[in-house]
Amino acid sequence: MGKVKLCRIDSRLSHGKVVEIWSKELEIKTVIIANEEVSEDDFRKKVMDLTIPDDISSYYLKPSEVGAFLKDYDKDVFLIVDSAQDLEAISKQNIEIPEVNIGIIHMTIGKRSLTEEVAVDEDDLRIFREFLENGSDVYIRLSPYSQRMELKNLFDKN
Repeated sequence: MGKVKLCRIDSRLSHGKVVEIWSKELEIKTVIIANEEVSEDDFRKKVMDLTIPDDISSYYLKPSEVGAFLKDYDKDVFLIVDSAQDLEAISKQNIEIPEVNIGIIHMTIGKRSLTEEVAVDEDDLRIFREFLENGSDVYIRLSPYSQRMELKNLFDKN
């Protein structure tokens, strides 16, 4: 059974050098982009494939398909989702997610800024708190080379 080595939340999904940099750092050759809309949009898949190095296998799945995929897959994966809600839905499929990297969550109505790149609402915060309480490492970090912001520090203040 495959395991999620890192799950990144990024509203852009695969963009620029995100997959290349994180996959190299994680020493992983498989990325799963779990998103309902992208899983059914061949054009967006082709565009995202342009950002993924040739030596990285990419799979575009609905969040509800990730558990079944990993059950039959024997390698560690880098999982990318665009929201905390997709992360939560995937974890409910008995998938262990030991590390959650929050990269970019765009500002939308009802969200407030935590950083310049990350905007959250109360549901996002609830999900992040639950992951922390269940032992996952949850943090904000744009790249493996940038400074980490630990979310547990945010909750410790409240």
